[in-house]
Amino acid sequence: MACAACADSLDHCHGTLIVHRTDPAECTEEQCADLTAMRHPLVLDCADVPLGCRCADSAARPSRAS
Repeated sequence: MACAACADSLDHCHGTLIVHRTDPAECTEEQCADLTAMRHPLVLDCADVPLGCRCADSAARPSRAS
């Protein structure tokens, strides 16, 4: 099965873009240099990553005033 975007020579990435709440976005493809959502077929919030994310965990905890 061929990728239609590859066949059409479209600028795209086959990785998954993970959007963090406090950190820059990252892609599961190491070679990906353009982290725009339009280039990725799948975009996930870091809270939806199966093992979780430290920035999603810290955003979910209420802050305490000293």
